[in-house]
Amino acid sequence: MLSLSFFQDKKQIVQTERPVAGIKQINFNGLTWIDITKPTKSEIDMLEKKYEFHELPLEDCLAEHQRSKVDEYEDYCFIVMHFPRYRKDTMRLDSEEIDIFLGHNYLITLHEGELKPLVAFSNICQSKQEARENFMAEGSALLLYEIIKRLFDYCFPMLDKIGTMLDALNKKIFRYQTRAMLEEISIAKMQIINYRRILKPLRPVILILEKAIRKYLPEDMEMYFDDITDKAEKIWDMLENYKEVVEAIDATYESLTSHRMNNLMRTFTTLQVIVFPMTLVSGLFSMNVKGIPMSDFGNAFWIVFGMIFVPMAIIGLLMIFKRNKWF
Repeated sequence: MLSLSFFQDKKQIVQTERPVAGIKQINFNGLTWIDITKPTKSEIDMLEKKYEFHELPLEDCLAEHQRSKVDEYEDYCFIVMHFPRYRKDTMRLDSEEIDIFLGHNYLITLHEGELKPLVAFSNICQSKQEARENFMAEGSALLLYEIIKRLFDYCFPMLDKIGTMLDALNKKIFRYQTRAMLEEISIAKMQIINYRRILKPLRPVILILEKAIRKYLPEDMEMYFDDITDKAEKIWDMLENYKEVVEAIDATYESLTSHRMNNLMRTFTTLQVIVFPMTLVSGLFSMNVKGIPMSDFGNAFWIVFGMIFVPMAIIGLLMIFKRNKWF
């Protein structure tokens, strides 16, 4: 894959050279987009040398698990954002960080290469002149808008997967009350919790960014970032809805499990009531003491058997009649 030299002249329109590992630089119409994948100390030192960024945001680019934020400086903004990414190997959502430096004539993105829309978009802009004309002609802020829009659009298929999972749970919950079902409910709850944990701190950052980015936008284009805010709120509303649905499914599962246990206890109680006469009579006549009635009587067995069987049969019939509502 071809890439652009990191220290390419910013006034140059487009020039392609041999690739530098982990770095793409795309120049168009006075705008430079530098995309760095898996940044190391070497790339951070190059940024400091070329753009003279403050040392604190540069340190944040190498630190892990930075919170989402917007820091405004005199002639640039430093932005940290987190987006969800689904891992098939662990079947869970993880947070992926993207660090952004935004200036009037440059945009710098640093990430680990796990956000597919960002990687695909940088490849498109690098390889196609038409893409550069469409997305880089209006300045750095609108290029950033296109990146963030694509990252938010990437969130919706993951939401659809959660919705499909919840629909499947709704259909199965009244047919299966198994450990596997409980595991599926727990996975769905964790997906929603992780998604909310990632998106919640991002919502205020989008609102702050909408105000901070105005000085980098062309005139009459402030409305673009309203679309980003709408997407963030739409995703949050869907997560709120899914949260209520999965809590309702969990409560229903607990109710069904409790009802099943009550039925088992009712069955055990019924068996105890039926067996009680047999246990009582057999216990009385099996005592090894003198004076037991009919101990020497020839038909004593059948009399005792009748004393056991008749009450059991009467109790059993009464329960059958009651269950079938025959009286």
